[in-house]
Amino acid sequence: MTITEVERDLFKSITKSTDLYYHIFLLITEIQRRAFLKIDAARNRKLASQRELNPNTRFIDNPVINQIANNRKFKTYVSTNLISLNECQDVVALLYDRLLEMDFFKLYMSKPSVTYEDHKKLVLDMITDLIAEDEDFDQAMEEKNIFWNDDFELVLSIVYKTVKNMKESYTEDTVFFISLYNEEEDLSFAKTLFRKSILDMKENLELVDQFTTNWELDRISDMDKLIMDAAICELKYFPSIPVKVTLDEYIEISKNYCSPKSSGFINGVLDKTVALLKEKNEIRKVGRGLME
Repeated sequence: MTITEVERDLFKSITKSTDLYYHIFLLITEIQRRAFLKIDAARNRKLASQRELNPNTRFIDNPVINQIANNRKFKTYVSTNLISLNECQDVVALLYDRLLEMDFFKLYMSKPSVTYEDHKKLVLDMITDLIAEDEDFDQAMEEKNIFWNDDFELVLSIVYKTVKNMKESYTEDTVFFISLYNEEEDLSFAKTLFRKSILDMKENLELVDQFTTNWELDRISDMDKLIMDAAICELKYFPSIPVKVTLDEYIEISKNYCSPKSSGFINGVLDKTVALLKEKNEIRKVGRGLME
């Protein structure tokens, strides 16, 4: 693949994360719809019991979920971008069944009365204790889009933040959904970092080689090399990002994608690399608090 082709996939993976964001909101509304269908079916049975004829409708009346489901922006995005869980209804059913057994749900349904904040807490608990912990939904989303494999936790945290900030006064026209990225600024950052990391890789790895005592370059894992290469490019080409922020971010990345000992190894190499780059005046930071 050419740099342009890989870059196209990179941008696609970034923009598609917004689809995952709306998929999670759709899942919440679909679980509620599942509850409505179950109650409706029970009500219409020929020999329905008193309990079935007079069910507890607190969950299907949850105003927070209804604000999401009825929101104009939500409905427009879902229809325009063909967001659907039609092929995942078995997962929706499983999640609904699990929800019924959860203590936080039982407490919510049994309270004598509830406030808007109680309704919101129920949705937040669904996000953290049900959806975030469910491997079936995670797997279903990964099958829909391979790019979502690494996005799930981040996007879920933004869904949580969105719900946490919701207010009772919101109408169907209120725009409360969060943009996952700044289209102009973030895509420019991604493009520059990607291209510089590719084009400067040979030079950057020669720099790394100076500080890998007892380690020949070809013995270092490809992922370790990629992380150090990208970190060096960020240090050199993004004057507004503090050195410490760059180092901390790439050490965290290494903890997720590399071997258990890699983070310490990468940290040591990058510390020495920073010292050398500063000495050669190749790290230039601008802005308040960044001048060194």
